[in-house]
Amino acid sequence: MTSIDKFKFKVHSDSMNRWIATRLFLPMAGALLLAGLVWMQFQPKGVELDSSARTLLASDPRNRETFDKLHELIPDTVMVLVALEIEDLFSNDGAAIIEEASNLMLTVPGAVEVKSLTHSGRPVREGFSLVIEPFIPLYASEETWAELEAFNTRFPLSRNVLVSSDSRYAVLVGVYERNLPDHAAREAFRRSFMNTIADLEGRVLAKHVLSFPFVEAEAQNILAEDLSRYAIWAGILIALVLFVTFRSVPAVLYILAMETAGMMLLAFIFVALGHAVNLHTGILFPLVGGLQLTFVAHYVAALQRAGAPTPRQSASIAFAEVFRPSVVAALTTMAGLGMLAISDLEMVSNFGRIGAFGVAGVFLLTFLLPIFHAKSCADFTEETNGPSADFPFAHLLIQHRKWVFGLFALLVSAMLPGITRIRTDVRAMEFVAPDHPVRETLDLLNDELGGINIFQLEVRTGVRYGMQTLPVLRYLEDLRAHAMSLDGVSDAYAYSQLYIALNQIWEGDRMGERGLPETPARIGFFSNLLNMSPLLFKDAFVDSQASQSLMVIRSRDMPGQEYLGLLAEFMGYAEAKKPEGVTLNPVQGLHTILEGDRQIVRNQTRTLGLSLLVITLMLCGLWRSPRIACLVILSNIPALLTLFGVMGWTGLPLNSVTVMVAAVLLGIAVDDGIHLASYVRAQRQRGVPRARAVSDALRAKIKPMACTSAILSVFLGLLVLASFPPVAHFGLLGATGMVMAFAGAVLLLPALLSTAFSK
Repeated sequence: MTSIDKFKFKVHSDSMNRWIATRLFLPMAGALLLAGLVWMQFQPKGVELDSSARTLLASDPRNRETFDKLHELIPDTVMVLVALEIEDLFSNDGAAIIEEASNLMLTVPGAVEVKSLTHSGRPVREGFSLVIEPFIPLYASEETWAELEAFNTRFPLSRNVLVSSDSRYAVLVGVYERNLPDHAAREAFRRSFMNTIADLEGRVLAKHVLSFPFVEAEAQNILAEDLSRYAIWAGILIALVLFVTFRSVPAVLYILAMETAGMMLLAFIFVALGHAVNLHTGILFPLVGGLQLTFVAHYVAALQRAGAPTPRQSASIAFAEVFRPSVVAALTTMAGLGMLAISDLEMVSNFGRIGAFGVAGVFLLTFLLPIFHAKSCADFTEETNGPSADFPFAHLLIQHRKWVFGLFALLVSAMLPGITRIRTDVRAMEFVAPDHPVRETLDLLNDELGGINIFQLEVRTGVRYGMQTLPVLRYLEDLRAHAMSLDGVSDAYAYSQLYIALNQIWEGDRMGERGLPETPARIGFFSNLLNMSPLLFKDAFVDSQASQSLMVIRSRDMPGQEYLGLLAEFMGYAEAKKPEGVTLNPVQGLHTILEGDRQIVRNQTRTLGLSLLVITLMLCGLWRSPRIACLVILSNIPALLTLFGVMGWTGLPLNSVTVMVAAVLLGIAVDDGIHLASYVRAQRQRGVPRARAVSDALRAKIKPMACTSAILSVFLGLLVLASFPPVAHFGLLGATGMVMAFAGAVLLLPALLSTAFSK
């Protein structure tokens, strides 16, 4: 470039910067300020964050059924579980700690009762009746403590309910009547409770607290912290990328202003549609923001590159170059999100619907000013894309395109075996980081207190007091013994255990060697005692007329298919052994557990397949060239295969969050290919030779393509820092996919286009 050319370029650049500052940035900044004032006036509460337990457990039927069962046991109340690790639990000192902890929990406002070894009772024989005494006294001899330890770690109403089977942990369950309508109320309750039991510090080896309102409060706190941290780092890194790319402060300020306005618009869409930002939909902010950046960056790059005599004429040229492919890009992205909107997974459907509205909104917002400036200079029709110049990289790429094809074929070959290893198991535990207190408590429940998977089987006789007959009780005990023999089962609870416990108590058998009573008279006598005694959790096992009861199997967390195999084996045995007149009904059925995994796989296949079909048809219709449309899609296939291959090779699960990444990536990743192919087609229509058309397209588009890909990778890559593992996995997969999509757009697609346009 000569000194005169450099001078002309500097004059043009300074002129464009002034024009961007006065005609683009200032109007947008003013509109942004006005919108902020209106938002604060009419939306004082802002965007609602949703961290409810049902949202967190939405895709795991096993743990969702556990959640529902806990609420059935004690309706309209709040339960708080506290597990205390005590050095010598069955001792005078251990009893004093449990007593103190129970009394502290009762001082929390709203307390109804506390179930614990010192505050709950076991049946004790007194003549021909039962009296209820605490599971453990406050003081006893060493011999008595040894007997109490043996009894309580075997008695079905205490083992893994109030005390762990190894005597390390005492479990206290507080029941509270609290109105917890919002996050502030839940957080206040959590802090009040935690401050109250803080006095136990130093007296116990460890304490673990679990309550769904506490989980929701902590999840919302974490979500808010993640969003704040994300916004800060994303703003810094994106501003850096933009400045390196455009070398223009006004241009960077304008793009950042557009991004801020776009995020405010997306927040308004959440409010208008009545949806809260949650673990799933929160990902839309970086996705929609990244997509908007592709629109703005391509426009600003075209604006800087256009060499028209005046900035207004350059704006007209830039708009003509960018608008149509941006329309196509917006439509294809909306198509990908639209396919998610028809998903039968509610959280995925909401993601797709809100995302589609968000893309439409930011597209209209992005081109509001550009279309105004283009129309104001409608009489300027000259199209110029700057002087044609050699682009050695493009020529080298075209010359060696067979090597490019071979390289991508090798990559695909490496990814294909990983796809067969994708894990479709959905587990709610994986939604919590391993080092988080909630995860530590769940691990404790899973490893030390019987497991977190609860399967419930209704056993119905259809006859009043039918559950209190000896054949049915023997059947229940046989089922329980069979369940305990299965690998993975940690505990099984049945109504028959209450009769065994009474038989042991009646005969003074503390070591629990006796089984069911064998005579009808003894069965009838114990039935009367049970009907009149307020035993712990008795009502959870049997109805008021003893015509049906609930059998519960607890197991530790395991892969879904393994869990289904366990339950199928148990149900086969139960059906084969059931007495005449007895019917079995799995609560909500095995199909709900299997359906969790099936839904994930079905939605992944359907949404991605429909996205590919709709986007391809859309490009064919808009370009009237099925060949070019298929090449653009083909250039993104390696990115999709890499995404699935990485999931398979690394063991990242396909769950309700990661299931969305493929359709979303496809909808966004094709945008660069659309801009590149549109430029090549326009050049070819003007008679530019094949190699020169591809070279000119790469020279013109590689800067905005690199910029938008880098920004999208930053947007998604920063999600790796999220506290929720599925969101972090989404970010890792999304960023990896974007890098591969960029490689496909600048390497594979030009090579394909140079072949397609060879005639």
